[in-house]
This record gives sequence, C-alpha cells and structure tokens, in this order.
Amino acid sequence: MNRLFTIMERFAPEALEIMEVRYRILRQVLHKQPIGRRQICKDLGYAERSIRGEVDVLKSRGAVIITPAGVCLTPYGEEMINAIDEFLPFLFNIQLLAEEIKRMFDLEEVVLVPGDSYKDYMTKKDLGRAAARFLRKNIETGFVIAVTGGSTLAEIADAINNGSHIADVLVVPARGGLGGEVEQQAGTIAAKIARAIGAKYRLLHIPDNLDKDTVEILRKDSHISEVVDIIKSSNILIHGIGSALEMANRRGLTDKEIKYLEKKRAVGEVFRYYFDERGNIVYEAPGIGLELADLRNIDKVVAVAGGSNKADAIKAVLSNRQQNVLITDEGAAKRIILKRKGGDDAS
Repeated sequence: MNRLFTIMERFAPEALEIMEVRYRILRQVLHKQPIGRRQICKDLGYAERSIRGEVDVLKSRGAVIITPAGVCLTPYGEEMINAIDEFLPFLFNIQLLAEEIKRMFDLEEVVLVPGDSYKDYMTKKDLGRAAARFLRKNIETGFVIAVTGGSTLAEIADAINNGSHIADVLVVPARGGLGGEVEQQAGTIAAKIARAIGAKYRLLHIPDNLDKDTVEILRKDSHISEVVDIIKSSNILIHGIGSALEMANRRGLTDKEIKYLEKKRAVGEVFRYYFDERGNIVYEAPGIGLELADLRNIDKVVAVAGGSNKADAIKAVLSNRQQNVLITDEGAAKRIILKRKGGDDAS
C-alpha cells in the first residue's frame, strides 16, 4: 500500500490532493451535519468556489445530499469515509511516524489518525472511530472485552455502529466508576458497545476510588468476585491513558498523595497506577477490577489516547511495556518523538 501511494505521489500528485480535499469535506459533514458550504470553507480554509465544486461532485456520486439546513452525509457517503479511513496514514503521509512509534515501544500495531485532539475535538472523534474499527475487526466468538472509562473511550462507544453480530461475546468494565458524566463511565461504555455489536454485558457496580479497608471487604463479596474473575479472563482490553495529576484529582487523592506524586514526577495514569516518565510505577491507589499484572494474560491490550498535551502520559505508560497496540493521533506521536530527540515543542 505504501508503494502504491508513493507511485501516485510521483506520477499523479493531483489525485492525492483531490482525495485529501474530498476526505476533509466528508469528515466535516460527518461531524457537523447539517453544515453549510460556507462553514465548510471557513473550517477548512479553502476557496468557496473549489468547495462548492467538490460538494457538487460528492453529491453527484451519492455521497452527500444538500438540504435547506445544509449538507448531510448519505449512507453511501458514510461507507465511503469508512473505507478511506484505513488509508489515512498513507494519504496524509504519517505512516512512517506510526512505524517509528511502533519500534520505539516494541508494539505489534500502531493506528495513527491525522491531527491533534488537543487542538481539534474532531480528531478525538476520529480516534474513537479508528478504535471502533479496530475492535470490530478483532472480535471473535466467545471473546470477553474489557473497557475503561473516559472521554476518548466514550467516543468509541458512539462510533461503533450496529452491524453484523458475533455470537457469545461479553463486554465488561475493566474497573469501577469514578463519578462525573455518566456517558464516560466504564459501565455505560461497556453496555453501549455491547448493544451495538449484539453482545451481552456485565457491570461492576462499585466506585473506583475506595479506601483499602472497603476494598478488602468488597473483594469477599461473591457477586463482585465473580465479575472480577470474568474481567481478568478478557481477550481484549481497550483502555485510555490519563495525565497523572488530573486523574489524581478526579480520584479524590489527598493533598499529601498529590504532593507525593509531584515529588516522584508522575506523569501518566492507567488502572489507578501512576507512572513516571521512564514507565516506573510510583504509586498505586486501592481499587477493585483489573490489575496491571493481569495484562500479561490478555491477548490484545489496546491503549487509545491522543493529543500533544498527553504525549508525556502516553510515553510513560507505554514505557512500562504492558500494551501491544496503540491508537493515537499525529499530535501525540510527533511530540513523543520530538521529546525523545531532545526537543521541547511539537512542530
């Protein structure tokens, strides 16, 4: 595939330019429909005349319809953008970036989407779509899928469309909930994904910010221990990555604990484990659910996180070498590589 795009770049670069423009238009429509053509021009920074021409072409090919409210995507247009998604690293010339991240952390696979979710909220939606596509491809009959909470994981639940169902699949939250928005809770995300793929789900009806004594009591409960055993038998785990101090505040850690994290220079967090920039665990908060040691028994451990502002957190967690798949964005990847080379700011 890389060779094909290289040849096109040499012999027909205008074809790649047209593909990129049309993809960008379809993406704007997907995330903002109904949207006016003038707004598309403003968002993309293209001349109105060229956008009108491309929208007319997309309309003639059945990808969009034009309504009084604005441009909308047709089912065929959605099918088209989903087909293009797999070729984005080649279209936007970021495949080499993905391969460098893959080598850096010895990963089996890196899925990279263009853009920076820290600067563009639609890139976070693209991350969700990429992760949903990856999940659909890797589910097999009899699988147990564990998911964590968070805004990026919520985008996966929104993006995973109803489609062909796979028999005997179970979706579970990897841990309890942290409070906050219901849509971003692990249990809500697990249930939503399960409904979309025709699977069953089990929930863990406990918070994830407990003191040690409460944790020990709850671990003895037969219903909770049954669900935890199922979680630990997962075939696929999809999790987000948090910035250490942000997650410490969300979990309600004490001032003393937060100062300790600062002293230890914690930068990343996952499953209530806090990591320094070298991937060392510097603190562990009590809780019930998936433990870091359980990850070595899971076939696919998929980290989904992006944004140049999360580069340190992503690098810290991946440096612990527990993940084998990363789904991230161009902004995070560039900054990770730049910092490795001794730079301060992503280009």
